[in-house]
Amino acid sequence: MLNKKQIDNLSKYCYDISKLVMGLMVVGNLIPDKFQIHTFWIGIVVGLIFLIFGHFLDKLEVS
Repeated sequence: MLNKKQIDNLSKYCYDISKLVMGLMVVGNLIPDKFQIHTFWIGIVVGLIFLIFGHFLDKLEVS
């Protein structure tokens, strides 16, 4: 079982991964002639999954 510090670190990690995925998705799709709609949507979905998981872990730490 994870202690409070480990849960806090894991939630921060998930938030950071979410920011990284969203940032890479935006920068990668700004390159001329490289925009692909499916890559854009995959990036959004993966970023949101990590954001939701981080939020869930944050709520778990509080309770």
